[in-house]
Amino acid sequence: MSDQIRKFFCNICSGHTNHFVQREYTKTSDNGYWTKNELLIIECCGCEHSALVKRTLTEDDIEYFEDPTTGEQDSEGHWNETIYPPVTYRDLPNWFDDLPDPTLQEILRETYKSLQTESHYLATFGSRTLLDRLIVLTVGDKGNFQSGLKALRESGKISQHEHEIIKPVVQAGNAAAHRGWAPSKEQLTTILDTVEGLIHRLLVLPKLAEELEEAVPARDGEAKRKSVRRIPTTLEKIEAAPTNLRELYDALDVKLRSLGNDIKINPQKHYIAYRRRRNFASVQIYNQKQLLRVYLNVEPDTVILAEGFTRDVRQIGHFGTGDLEVTIESMADLERAEMLFEDSYFAS
Repeated sequence: MSDQIRKFFCNICSGHTNHFVQREYTKTSDNGYWTKNELLIIECCGCEHSALVKRTLTEDDIEYFEDPTTGEQDSEGHWNETIYPPVTYRDLPNWFDDLPDPTLQEILRETYKSLQTESHYLATFGSRTLLDRLIVLTVGDKGNFQSGLKALRESGKISQHEHEIIKPVVQAGNAAAHRGWAPSKEQLTTILDTVEGLIHRLLVLPKLAEELEEAVPARDGEAKRKSVRRIPTTLEKIEAAPTNLRELYDALDVKLRSLGNDIKINPQKHYIAYRRRRNFASVQIYNQKQLLRVYLNVEPDTVILAEGFTRDVRQIGHFGTGDLEVTIESMADLERAEMLFEDSYFAS
């Protein structure tokens, strides 16, 4: 173990900090071309986060110069350095887990991964794709990007001012795809700030407002004395559900669990996931509306949709996974949905 302390970037501390060099491996080769490689295992002196550093120096990376004080020849090596896990250029937004669309979450996550590897082209393409998906979820598939933007403006989802702000983001995506232009980190920050601001306003806030509505006591109900500082989780809402709705949820829970002995239940912040090889049912509970919503892994085109009972949500943002939404307000609805539950289970 080395007693060296050197400065490296720490993802946890979000800056350059002192690190203990726990292990060090050095190899030099000179087969016609001089190269030196270092592998370091480092530990942040502050948060104790560990990382692996790969450093490479070649003869082309050495700069020779005359020392201005002594007049003697000196040299300085410019090391190429890579840290694993990669340096986090930008943290995911704090509302990432509240995104009501798994596809949008995955696109955003992959965009951020491309930032870590400094793949600026990919990050720019990802930002454009985020806009594409946002358009589909808010105004539907309009066939092409420009028609989608026009629909956003004409439907009142964005103002003319916001439309003008989005234009440079669209132009950046076009330039990256067709003219080989890659933005700088600072320009990427502007692009992502713009796109994420729209996603937050058009998708995240409406869903969180719906959750907030559920948390606020009804006028004719008994107000809670205790101040609620956050929106309740799904498990907390189940515990606080009115008796009849709790009985309906319990009956749904029994029915879903009875489909097979390979089912796992994963409570999430906004829904309860029932999983086989993948999620086959995502359940939300609405105490004030007195209903349950279940999102199933069923192709909506194979179902005769009934207003107020089943809905195609392929182009509608929602929490959980599944393209078919089923609304359960009674035991009769539960029986009516039984075949859909089975179809989703076997498809998963």
